Amino acid sequence: SDIIFGFSLRCYSFDKYKKNKNFKSKITLNLYKLSLLKEIRYKLNLYESINFTKELISEPANKLNPVIFADKCSKLKKTGLKIKILDKNQLEKIGMRSLLGVAQGSINDPRVVILEWNTKKNIKPIILVGKGVTFDSGGLSLKPSGGMEEMITDMSGSAVVVGSMMNAALNKSSKSLVGIIGLVENMPDGKAQRPGDIIKSLSKKT
Repeated sequence: SDIIFGFSLRCYSFDKYKKNKNFKSKITLNLYKLSLLKEIRYKLNLYESINFTKELISEPANKLNPVIFADKCSKLKKTGLKIKILDKNQLEKIGMRSLLGVAQGSINDPRVVILEWNTKKNIKPIILVGKGVTFDSGGLSLKPSGGMEEMITDMSGSAVVVGSMMNAALNKSSKSLVGIIGLVENMPDGKAQRPGDIIKSLSKKT
């Protein structure tokens, strides 16, 4: 199963926007042990979750802003995850000014996504929190142009959280898990947060 898992991971390629797609290999298996089949299914669920994570990280910023990211998360309800999405108005009512401050220079509204798996009363879940800056220009403190295109990966932490929660659901983990991701786009604009601005965070600290 490890060989199949490794082979499958190696075959992954983010080529959805390319005219000429990479060749996809196939494996044909003849299995005689049910236990091996279960192990392979477990690994293939992990493989699917890893690929979903890779795809989120690889998407360009014009194809994955906070709203689109949240919508992609919403579709994971089919795996059995409970998903709650907080929009800009809800975030303002809650008082998440630190997150809103980063997002205020972008035309794309922020989102916070909460993913739950196997949550039960009187059981403290494992909490996974991931940073989700879908593009980090640096805001008014604009980053150098060299390597700017790589700033689409500033949401990698959030992608790992989503992939981990997806894997927990697909493989029916016995653990109680909650994943929380803050999604923003950091852009320079007349409304953007200025260096030195004072804001009040969710913890009520300024």
